[in-house]
Amino acid sequence: MDKQLELQTKPIGSLILQYSIPAVIAMIVNAIYNIVDRIFIGKFAGESALASLTIDFPLMLILFSFATLIGAGGAALFSIKLGEKDIRAANLYFANTVSSGILVSTVMILTVFFNLEPILYLLGATETLIVQSSAYMRIILTGFIFQSISLVLNNMVRNEGNPLLSMIAMLSSAVINIALDFVFIGLMDMGVEGAALATIIGQFSGFCLLASFYLRKKSVISVTWKDFLIQPKIFGKIVLIGFPTFIGTIGTSLSMTFLNRGLSIYGGVAAITAMGAINSLYTFFIMPMMGIQQGVQPIMGYNYGAEEFGRVSKTLRYSIFGTILFSSVVFLLLYIFPNTAVSLFLSEGSATVDVAVEGLRYYILMLPLLGVNLLSIAYFQSTAKGRIAIILGLLRQFIFLIPLVLILPLHFDLTGVWIATPIADALAIAVSLAVLAVSARRNLKRTEVSAEISPAVHEA
Repeated sequence: MDKQLELQTKPIGSLILQYSIPAVIAMIVNAIYNIVDRIFIGKFAGESALASLTIDFPLMLILFSFATLIGAGGAALFSIKLGEKDIRAANLYFANTVSSGILVSTVMILTVFFNLEPILYLLGATETLIVQSSAYMRIILTGFIFQSISLVLNNMVRNEGNPLLSMIAMLSSAVINIALDFVFIGLMDMGVEGAALATIIGQFSGFCLLASFYLRKKSVISVTWKDFLIQPKIFGKIVLIGFPTFIGTIGTSLSMTFLNRGLSIYGGVAAITAMGAINSLYTFFIMPMMGIQQGVQPIMGYNYGAEEFGRVSKTLRYSIFGTILFSSVVFLLLYIFPNTAVSLFLSEGSATVDVAVEGLRYYILMLPLLGVNLLSIAYFQSTAKGRIAIILGLLRQFIFLIPLVLILPLHFDLTGVWIATPIADALAIAVSLAVLAVSARRNLKRTEVSAEISPAVHEA
């Protein structure tokens, strides 16, 4: 239990570093192997293969979103129960989260597998791209269950005080994936099928590491088979708290679909290929912010359950400062050296490079402040304020980005597609700051009332 108690007693700065650094490292390496996939595919299989994966990406995000729906919601509630020292409830939330994750992921995998080509056409695939897009996705689907349950177990391991194990599991998946990319794509010339096969084998290795932690009874929890029977009330709570993360991921998928369609209309295959390179870079550099988000969630959730509200607010302030500092440095590097960045994915001398450079400079304009939106969602999830978190999760893609992608290109052509993202980001960040300010004022009033009541009670 010592690992859980330190969440309530150790200095906040030290805790953020302890929990976020492993998560950031894991997320960066995770992003690296996604980039390596695209580098190998772009260099060895050609730009059409890279465009095919760009079409697949929104569908993969949809599948991933259902895993995060269960994983993020269950982990937040699990963390709160640990903070309340209610181990029996924590056991039940753990078991129900795992079984719910298996059920939801299985339903999604089967649904997509038997309707794959119509879905890909809906997402913007053409006759030129459909063969490689569907070949990649069919292999991914066969092993996606391991990725889904790995995500659930990763969240649980981190929330019970083992961020290093979570990092090791993700690192092993990434290293194996990268090594197999070299073998399957570089040496065996397997193209997109090789990339997909490397991905599912890598994910399976991470799953085995996480599962062994629980099978060897190293966890603080102790569950029975009956605990895995899904309870509707618990399932509903998991979905409510996990829904903001789900909405954010689904929104990314849908917005990517609209972006791809806009790029296809106003820029053709070159613009879609450019987005493949831009999205790989953007994902790589947003992953550390998501790592910080993952790292601070157990700290905020546990302290909220333990009624240490000052530590919750302090964690939020420190983490926002950290993400702004990191993303500002990244923004400057990408803005000053865009050619170097996009040339990792595109053939030297390709006309697509110029398209990608212009798109990248527009796309990343609000990157320095994007962590504000991500961490505000994590804050309200960790404090069991699911409805506020849902609203903030809806803002960026659904409420702002998708309408902007439809409207702006009518006036600014391809530039309108590129600038839709930073404008949507700016609006979402502004609303997030306003909501956090209101929440901070309310917390301050509660603290003042509590301070006035305590002496009065003591005197009585």
